[in-house]
Amino acid sequence: MKVLLLLMLSQLRIGPYLSWDDSTTTTIRITWHTYAPDTGILVYGTNAFTDTLRDTLVTTVHAFKLTGLMPGTRYQYRVEGAGFASPTYTFRTSSPNADSVVFVVFGDTRSNDNAHAMVVNAIIQKNPEFVIHTGDLVSSGSQVSEWYNFFNIEGDLIGNAPLMPCIGNHDEPTYNYLSFLYLPENEEYYTFEYGNVFFVALNTEAWDYSAQRTYLENRLSEASQDPNKWLIVYFHRPPYSWGGHGSDYAVRQAFCDVMENHHVSVVFNGHNHFYQRTVPINGVTYIVTGGGGAPLYTPGQSSLVAYAEACYHFVLIKATAEKLTIQAIRATDGVVIDSLTLFRTAIQEPTVPAVIGPRDSGALGEVFDITGRFVGRNPREIRRPGVYLIRKPAGYRKVLILR
Repeated sequence: MKVLLLLMLSQLRIGPYLSWDDSTTTTIRITWHTYAPDTGILVYGTNAFTDTLRDTLVTTVHAFKLTGLMPGTRYQYRVEGAGFASPTYTFRTSSPNADSVVFVVFGDTRSNDNAHAMVVNAIIQKNPEFVIHTGDLVSSGSQVSEWYNFFNIEGDLIGNAPLMPCIGNHDEPTYNYLSFLYLPENEEYYTFEYGNVFFVALNTEAWDYSAQRTYLENRLSEASQDPNKWLIVYFHRPPYSWGGHGSDYAVRQAFCDVMENHHVSVVFNGHNHFYQRTVPINGVTYIVTGGGGAPLYTPGQSSLVAYAEACYHFVLIKATAEKLTIQAIRATDGVVIDSLTLFRTAIQEPTVPAVIGPRDSGALGEVFDITGRFVGRNPREIRRPGVYLIRKPAGYRKVLILR
């Protein structure tokens, strides 16, 4: 029986794997490849396989887009062909009113298959609703065999959790990236929403960033109209990082002021093969997560670095209405090596602020303006009088600083 099962599954080359190229609340894209041209069958449902889709085209690539799904609902599915059937997988559509979203960010999975598989297996234990990849999925984007290898290693993860990546330098040329993946908009840069989080994925391998800068400005302007949305941006090359390839100043100049102006909470990057988190820089926290399988680099030091470690890892995020909880988890032993919690700001604060005089040192802590922008590490650094927020371990305290 075991030999027969292996023979049946041998015709399925990669997949099935999930992504979104449309609404996360009512659609899903399910893709798989076979060794030989074949027709394709997809069965799916909530508590049982109640619906069937058939692809009568004889081909090696099958990509079904399910539409009209119920928001906030878990589905099960299976793909079939001539003589084979996949295991049963599941996925979950998002709910516009979701008050808790759990997802994973990781990247730079190229080169070391064993390390890549270890990270993937560790992520599976966390059961994320979807995964974000910060680029360099493979070592050489032109080699189709590397893409088959990537999808086979990731199979048990992205068969159940949609994969939403951005382009890394090793993923070029991008014809295989764009062929294997189904992503929103022009696929090289895009946005999507899941529950209470709005995401922007950019392409830092482009020759000119001007179109993406305008795109980023427009999309963040729209998204920031909803005060209940967390804003997260991700792309491959980090604008702030120490060690490895360091900071990319062209990326910093192109995008950072836009993200600051619209109060983006976190920016995720790859490219440098380690974990590194900055302190808030003009209100934005930058996290490099490049420990998915590529050879590790030694992180550098800076006063702007809150924590760094060279290890294979991933980042687990939980977004609720009140806070964004971020944990960096080492894949080798499951230890949380770094954590950060970001809170909603002014609307949660008392209406009557405490008063701090020019020499008062009793309210030490990071200082934010009332929009949430980071403005200093100590109230005594603030030279402009006004109402500010002091971040302390227990949360935020509203104060009136006098100068």
